[in-house]
Amino acid sequence: MYAQTEDIDDIISKEYVAFAKGITTDVMSLKIQKSKNLTQSIDALLIHKFFGLPIFVFLMWGLFQLTFTLGALPMDWIEAGFGWLGETVGATLTNDILKSLIADGIIAGVGSVIMFLPNIMILFLGISLLETTGYMSRVAFLLDGFFHKFGLHGKSFIPLVTGFGCSVPAYMAARTLKNKKDRLLTMFIIGFMSCGARLPVYVLFAGAFFEEDMAGNVLFIIYISGAILGLMAGKILSITAFKGENEPFVMEMPKYRLPSVRLVWFSVYSKSIMYLKKAGTFILLASMLIWFISSYPKNELIETSYTTQIESLQDDEAKSTMENEMREKLMEKTYLGMMGKTIEPFFAPLGFDWKMSVATISGLAAKEVIVSTLGVLYSLGDEVSEDDTSLRETIAKSIPLPSAIAFIVFVMIYLPCIAATVVFAKEAESLKYTFYLVIFTFATAWILSFITYHVTRLIS
Repeated sequence: MYAQTEDIDDIISKEYVAFAKGITTDVMSLKIQKSKNLTQSIDALLIHKFFGLPIFVFLMWGLFQLTFTLGALPMDWIEAGFGWLGETVGATLTNDILKSLIADGIIAGVGSVIMFLPNIMILFLGISLLETTGYMSRVAFLLDGFFHKFGLHGKSFIPLVTGFGCSVPAYMAARTLKNKKDRLLTMFIIGFMSCGARLPVYVLFAGAFFEEDMAGNVLFIIYISGAILGLMAGKILSITAFKGENEPFVMEMPKYRLPSVRLVWFSVYSKSIMYLKKAGTFILLASMLIWFISSYPKNELIETSYTTQIESLQDDEAKSTMENEMREKLMEKTYLGMMGKTIEPFFAPLGFDWKMSVATISGLAAKEVIVSTLGVLYSLGDEVSEDDTSLRETIAKSIPLPSAIAFIVFVMIYLPCIAATVVFAKEAESLKYTFYLVIFTFATAWILSFITYHVTRLIS
């Protein structure tokens, strides 16, 4: 070992150095600084334990601001276009029944849904960009510890954020959770994540009751409130119906990538086409059905009585008031009016009139149908002209603010739609859990809407 020297002093010196090195190794740990790659540098900020969550919330706030502000301009163009179309078509038809069907039923119903297509496209574009860059996987990791406090698994984030697009693929995405308890718990609260079909309802009411510069914030608050309510519901369910241990969080972190233009375009395009197909088929038929049951049977006695009174009036404002009252009375005697009056007592404590009550029931088919239902109900019987007020202005005049906010809360929480419920039953592999889901969502929606209505009345 020491063949290179026979000097005793050198040998003793080297022994001292070796001894000192051994002691140093035992009592000290040295960290070798390695240069960070780009992914690690970005992760140091985006999944930081203090800054990560505020950054995510800010990005979502920005997305909803863009959804409303950028979507407002083309939405107004589409609304004006359908108004012109209704006016033009109405002027060419002499048959009153056919004119009412096309102008007040088809154009008013389908048009009130299509006008929200720009908002839908912007929302889907934002979510697709966040997913394709690899950021959403980081958020799942970031929220794992936070979710565990509410009885949820970190992987629950993927189906939950998918629920902002549509509940059907969100229920399917819950398959990534291997633990049955975690999977069922996640599926029960997916409905609290407002799907794209609810967005037209939110935009309609936000635009009706708030200024344009505030409407984006209101939209963000609605989505965040739904998510918070979902987490609270998850905590309650995790300590009652779904007790048990959570499985550990394991997920591979992909590298950050520039968004694939082709993939993002395909995602936005396919979902937009799906939305338009629904508007052109299912919602078209629903609008025609709603028009029919809100137009018949005719009540000539009421119409004759009011017509006589209207003709005797000289003041134009008094005539307009009497005409609106006549339309209201006539609609109450239709099939839809009778249906609405039957279910109205159930919704009356929430501040809903019979029109809003009918809209919530029609929303079980698809949430977009709520908008088309309101579009038909609030425009039925009016002559289509350039002087007509928009649906947003009509709703602002017809519905009190506490009732409107309670209505938003109800729409936010109750059953997504029939198609999603069928998929839930298939994924849960049990009709028992499907029955529980229906009861749970309706009961929660009614109770929270009741509280919202009465609290808002006290404040306002």
